[in-house]
Amino acid sequence: MRVVRSPETQPCYVCRARAEVVVAQGHRTWYACWEHATPLLESGGTVVGGELRGRRRRR
Repeated sequence: MRVVRSPETQPCYVCRARAEVVVAQGHRTWYACWEHATPLLESGGTVVGGELRGRRRRR
């Protein structure tokens, strides 16, 4: 069993900003902002935690 923490408490694996989603692919788990989650999702990852409404608009 894997513990998935709230993404708001974890940094993004690339930019170190606050993560918005948790992406799992196989046995690996990444905490990511939406900008850096896209490549993980395109390569077969699945969102397993976080805000599922989609990317927030930047103003």
